Formats: sequence, structure tokens, C-alpha cells
Amino acid sequence: MIDSHCHLEMTDFDNDLKDILKRMSENGVTHAVSIGSLAQNERIEKTMEITGLYDNIYTTLGVHPKSPYKDLENISELFSRYYSLNKKNIVAVGEIGLDYFLSDIPKEKLENVKTKQKELFKFQLRLASAKKLPVIVHIRDAYEDAIDILKEYSRNEDGFFGGVIHCFSSAESAIAEEFLKMGFFISFSGNITYKKNDGLRNAAKEIPDEKLLIETDSPYLAPQSFRGKRNEPSYVRFILDAIAGEKGVERKKLDGLTVQNTVNLFSLDDVSGFYPGVAYKIRNSVYINLTNKCTNRCSFCPKYQGGKSYFCVKGYNLELKKEPSAAEVISSVFRYYNFKEIVFCGLGEPTLRIETLKEVAVSVKKIAGEIKVRLDTDGLANAVYGRNIAAELQGIIDSVSISLNAQNSTLYNDLCAPQIKTKSVDAYSSIIEFIKESRKYIKNVAVSAIDLPGVDIVYIENIAKSLGVDFKLRHYNDVG
Repeated sequence: MIDSHCHLEMTDFDNDLKDILKRMSENGVTHAVSIGSLAQNERIEKTMEITGLYDNIYTTLGVHPKSPYKDLENISELFSRYYSLNKKNIVAVGEIGLDYFLSDIPKEKLENVKTKQKELFKFQLRLASAKKLPVIVHIRDAYEDAIDILKEYSRNEDGFFGGVIHCFSSAESAIAEEFLKMGFFISFSGNITYKKNDGLRNAAKEIPDEKLLIETDSPYLAPQSFRGKRNEPSYVRFILDAIAGEKGVERKKLDGLTVQNTVNLFSLDDVSGFYPGVAYKIRNSVYINLTNKCTNRCSFCPKYQGGKSYFCVKGYNLELKKEPSAAEVISSVFRYYNFKEIVFCGLGEPTLRIETLKEVAVSVKKIAGEIKVRLDTDGLANAVYGRNIAAELQGIIDSVSISLNAQNSTLYNDLCAPQIKTKSVDAYSSIIEFIKESRKYIKNVAVSAIDLPGVDIVYIENIAKSLGVDFKLRHYNDVG
């Protein structure tokens, strides 16, 4: 287990922090994310001291919407200072957001306070984009405004690098769905165990397992058995148990998956047996990100929009820390369950790691023969290797989708800028040949194209028909 949100720097833990970390370990909680606040008088130095002493404690940087601060420039200066000194341990910007539970604020000042919160929130979202960090979002009595701000942020041209709605407290499934559509993870805390919180438990039941995180928010929100007492990271097990029970999922399975989710969101690369950015689930498919290298440098690729490197898809950061081995891929794939296919896709060309691809595909067939295996490819594998790769995929790949994306070689070269080292090879002709060969060896073959200006979709669809394969229309900037 990982406690994805706690506050170990608080005075509540000053006298027995070592004992608390020992109980974490004894109860199977291997890591924790302890929030680092840049607000005035909120012990950021204590946070940095803790993360410096304990390798299994990560932290964040941010200002809570109700915390005091001098000005935005001061926050920016503090952020830059602490981030430069502690980059390895800082995994997110947070907690940030909106909190309209303001019973102590006079009515005439309410709107001004809300305006300042929104200004602070947007400013810190920009910091997150600039540093390519996910965000940890706090929302209380402010879902409508928060959703509006986050919708704009998730479409930000500077990039959205994922995030989590921390301590989710709404019983309305429609609110959770808004965050999920944007790519956010949803995290639950000890309040899910409270006797009167049936609505919240029902909401948790509906959250896709692959978008679920668990947290304590300690020292606050102790679970029902300890209600009214100090909370601590080892109690995250009670949140896991409550959600597993609601979902009817084996505890061990949900444990492994929530750890993988946390690793994926925060790009944690030192959690034993778990690998960030390797496998990610969308709907009923688990996608495999074998490499960030590519045979093409397509003008429409999300990695290169606006001249910036951008690796986020549906809230998952697919920028690999290292290329995974076949064993690491298999481990990552089977953290998930209730899926019908695996897809070699990601933000790179999977056939550039053809031997690993084949090894994984064979292993998946052995472990779960009913799972279908699909390959999404640029179709240039034969040109890269100088041999018939399609024939090698017979019996292990059930379907292949080949990106043609143009009606002729000239346009293809202009849009996709193939990087094949052999100068004499015509990329477009090689793809056509790969489509023909794939039809001989793979049961389901499709050609795809993106609706870009200048691309003759009808012409390409007719090419597909003439080759006896299916056609898929893809939409620009609709990834995943």
C-alpha cells in the first residue's frame, strides 16, 4: 500500500514519527506522500527534513486555498528554491484548489476571498505545467468553479501532466465523471468508512479501479474505528478494505492496483516491482508503452505540439524513466483485471522493440489465452529490420492497426517525416507492402488516417478497401 496523501510535518507527529513509520512498515504501507506547504508558518523545512531522512517518503509543493501567503511572486520564489534543492523527492504540486467552507468570513468579503482562491489556484496550476508535474487538488463546497477551472487547465497548450482529486467527498457520480473525463484520478480517505457515508461508498464503487487512489489525510479524518483520534499512514489499510468490500474485489488485487495507480500518477521509479508509464488502462483495454522512440516525427503527434515534449495521455504520464523488460511489462499489465485486450501503443513505435513485443505477446497468450492482442503501428517495421516482421507476428497478434495517414508518398513524408536510416527506402511504399503482408498472417487488419487538412480520407479508405482491409478514421488530438 501507499498512503498517497498525509501531513507528517505537523506537530501531531513530532513526538513519535519513528514509531509511526515503523507501524507503516509493519502494516504493509511501503511509501507515503507527505504534503509540503509553502504557506506562511506551515513547516516546509520540517517536510524537507523528513524526506531527506526517509527514502520512502515523497513530498509536494503548494499552498492550500485557505492558507495564508504573502503574494504570488513569493510563492513562485519559494517554489523555485525548494524544487531546485529537492527535485528528486517532489512528485506533485499540491495540495491546491478551492475551499468555500467559509463560515467565519463576513458576507461582504466572501466574493473577494473566492476570487483570491481562484487566482491562487490558477497560478499554481501554471506552475505544475511549467515543471511537468501532476497536481493534488483540494475541493470543498466548490465543485462547480473547480470543474470549470480544471477543464480549462486540462486543455492547456503547455500541458496537463495528470492529477488527483484528493479526499473526494461528493456522493454525486456525475461530479466524479467530470473529473474522470479530464483524466484525473480520484482518491478516498477515512471518511469513506463513516457509518452515514453510504453515498460516498456508492461513489467509490463506480470509480474505475485504474483511476483510484487511497490516502489517510492524516492526522485528520481517522477511519471509523479510530474516529476522534489522531489518524496516521498505517490506517490507510482501512480505506483499502472499505473500497475492496464495496467493489467486491479481492483486497490483494486492489492493493497492487492502487499502488500501481500511485506509481503511474507520480512517476515513482523506486517502488519495488512497480513501473511508471509502462501499462495504462482505458476502457476495456490495457495499453503497453514499450518505448518513447519512434520511426517518424509526425507533425500531429501530441509529443511535439508547440515544439514541446508532451507525454501525457488521459492523465497518464507516458514519459518512460527507462525502457521496460518483458518481465516488467507483464508485471505492469497484470496489475489490472477485467480487461479484454492488450494494445501495443504508447507514445512511441512499439515495433522498434520487436523482440520484447513478441515475448510479451506470447506470455500474455500463455497466461490468459482469452485476452486479445492488438498492435498499433506506423507499418515501417519491415523497412527498419529488412525482413518480413508481419510473418513473425502470426499467431501472437490478433489484430493490427496501421497508420497510413496520407494518400501519397509526398504528403506522407511531409506529415510524418520518417526517420529510416536506409535512404533508398520509400516509407509510403513500405507501409503499403506491410499492409499486404499483414493481411496474409494476421486475422484482423485495419488502416487508419487522421482527419488533417490536405488528407484525402475517402481516397485512403478506398486504398484500404482495395487491399482487403478495414479502415479507421481517427480525429486530430483525440488520443487514447
